[in-house]
Amino acid sequence: MCYSFSGDSEVKCIGIASAIILIYLALYSCANANGPAEMIDYARSENWASLPSVKNNSMLVPDPMLKSQQGAAEADVFYIYPTVYTSLFYNNASIDDTDYREDVSNFLLTTQASSLNNIGKIYTPYCRQASLWAYLDTEEARKKALDIAYSDVESAFHYYLEHYNQGRPLFILSHSQGSQVAVRLLREYYTRFHLGRILVAAYIIGERVGTRTFAGLKPCTAAAQTNCFVTWGTVAQGGNSEMMTGHIRGTPVCVNPLSWRMDNRVVSSSHHHGGVPDTFDKIRPHLVSAKCDRGLLNIEPAPVGFAHDGKDYHESDINLFYMDIRHNAEVRFQQYLRENAKANSTNSRNTHLVWLPAGVIPHIPPQKSESFARN
Repeated sequence: MCYSFSGDSEVKCIGIASAIILIYLALYSCANANGPAEMIDYARSENWASLPSVKNNSMLVPDPMLKSQQGAAEADVFYIYPTVYTSLFYNNASIDDTDYREDVSNFLLTTQASSLNNIGKIYTPYCRQASLWAYLDTEEARKKALDIAYSDVESAFHYYLEHYNQGRPLFILSHSQGSQVAVRLLREYYTRFHLGRILVAAYIIGERVGTRTFAGLKPCTAAAQTNCFVTWGTVAQGGNSEMMTGHIRGTPVCVNPLSWRMDNRVVSSSHHHGGVPDTFDKIRPHLVSAKCDRGLLNIEPAPVGFAHDGKDYHESDINLFYMDIRHNAEVRFQQYLRENAKANSTNSRNTHLVWLPAGVIPHIPPQKSESFARN
């Protein structure tokens, strides 16, 4: 289509697609001109995607042999989910958006958060996460969108520590944008609020993280290590990830979920406890071998039934290693109990977070282990 613009001596031709883009940009900038809504009240249960006191999809399991232990669990899981909001017109989700809430509840609580329902009570706050398209916006707009998302998660985490944790052992589980937020949360909270006293491990997956990202928190280099973090970004052999964000400080961290070591050795598929496909209806063990290379987790063969973009398996970072994460969390938790048993019995009055009047880390009896053998 061609249009003659006044003041121009020549006729300008604009394609239909270009015209649509121009209209979109005008509408988009107007829509995003609105400031953020009021802060979310996390005292209201409807502002949480999962609370252990309310039935939710983080309590589901993909196989009858597995059991959710949230009712009796003596540890907690704070879960921060990845990007599911894809609006073109708003940089941040509204937690009242029905489709957004359903995406979090029906897919992410199921395929990601439930991986730790054998070991902890799962707390998942709804947040005004940044839209996928915000990452393509200007640096200023992108920062604003992520700041809004972070402010919600920080507020929820603060509320969780004050009202729910009570000194209980804590796992943090996050993915993609959730891990981007989790990195900032840990950088600001780990030392300031003595999270090392309760943190079993942080699974901050699908984010570029370095060995010097945190002042006190170190990468996990062994399967039973506690008070540490793990991360990886999954690609088929020789692939690259275009979906990971983050600024690496120090050496890129990649912890292999088949060995839980930070090295570049190939670990065979015989060590793969099992992935859970997007259909969430089975456990598929021994699917892939894995090797860390230049900060990425290279797998082969490329598995079928797990979301991916070419060789980039970023979307399947967690559910491809669902059973490995589940098993490892139990190993770390039992080690945490052993490490803290003496301190709990002799120094319990001194082992609380600075703001928790009842924040004593309890002595917790070992939980019954699940059987993970699959043929």
